[in-house]
Amino acid sequence: MLRKSLIVILAFSILLSCKDENDDCSLVLCAPGDAIRLELINNDANVISNGTYDETNISVDGDVLENLQIRVLPNVQGATSGLLELNNFDWRPGEYAYTVALGNDWLIDLLVTFGLAGNDPCCGDRIIITRLSAGNFTVEQLPNPSFYTIILE
Repeated sequence: MLRKSLIVILAFSILLSCKDENDDCSLVLCAPGDAIRLELINNDANVISNGTYDETNISVDGDVLENLQIRVLPNVQGATSGLLELNNFDWRPGEYAYTVALGNDWLIDLLVTFGLAGNDPCCGDRIIITRLSAGNFTVEQLPNPSFYTIILE
């Protein structure tokens, strides 16, 4: 019991230590900025996880395409089964427009606004999505803020 208490006290002390501006934060692992993660639903089916769309028939055009990373994640664990992920380490606070083409079937006009959050003494500000819209499509965000659901209907 004493050993467990000592471990808890040590862990708590380490967590509080980053609040001191004189501390060395070189060992702190900072969270990356937000990526755009989209769950795409048509007729109650996730069109990424069911294989309707993959890397070969998804394209993206729009702002800041240099260094834009596009990943199709058909087998994710958790609240959904498949995601389309867009990420760019060059994003800064502001508004970005992208058009996602799903084959010849769907054009999704994304408008994404990024802001800053955090101001952590070790990690500084972190870029986050403050607003996301998809043209005429319905966008939902459940309590899990890590992805947005777009209803393709």
